Amino acid sequence: MSTSTLPGTPSAPAAGNDLTGFTLTHDLIRRAVPELGRRLANAAASGALDEAAAARLGTWWSMFTTILDGHHTSEDSHVWPVVLAAEPTLAPVARALEEQHTSLDGHLAGIEEGLRLLGRQEGRERAEGEAEPADRETVLSRLRARIADFDALMYEHLRLEEQTMVPVLRDRVTGEAYAAMLGSLATGHDPADFVPTMPLLLEQAPPRAREFMLGNMPAALRTRYEREFEPAYRELLGSLPAA
Repeated sequence: MSTSTLPGTPSAPAAGNDLTGFTLTHDLIRRAVPELGRRLANAAASGALDEAAAARLGTWWSMFTTILDGHHTSEDSHVWPVVLAAEPTLAPVARALEEQHTSLDGHLAGIEEGLRLLGRQEGRERAEGEAEPADRETVLSRLRARIADFDALMYEHLRLEEQTMVPVLRDRVTGEAYAAMLGSLATGHDPADFVPTMPLLLEQAPPRAREFMLGNMPAALRTRYEREFEPAYRELLGSLPAA
């Protein structure tokens, strides 16, 4: 079971705005990026890194990147403006974080390309003009290096957020402003875009955090989540190379 990584955010409710969703996402980022590297390494070591395994890992990673992209987009468009309204001197930090988001997107694209290359059918005929593909060992080595670089960059990125923006978001943004921000985020997202990825987000969530995230979900959608999305994720997880 994961522990909270945001400074001063305990496992039970406390004074200040409830950052459960924020905490779960940061915990997931710290967990999932190195996990991809371990799964790739274990699959390669056991000789199980075939086209099907690479495709399943690509599906799992796509769920993660959907969560990460939504998190970064929400920060830039909704969260940081609320933080800056409470603490304008953090404007340079907000700009730096937004610039880092753009840089991190480049690493994500590289990881996705590496997984795609691993998943290509071996021995297939190349299209006219297509470059000779690198051998699988080279692709895997470059991909694992890219994942390690991305992990290190994300660590520093999260640390900057948690040392500067998060304390203001939790303790200095008013409850009214925070609730309005959450309402704006909710109306700006189609549940169909993120509910299918929530089993990954909640995979290691404590019971209170899980109920916090699911408690206000419409009954029909929660039923679908529990009967469709979560079992499908468990099946996918069971089919992945060992972590």
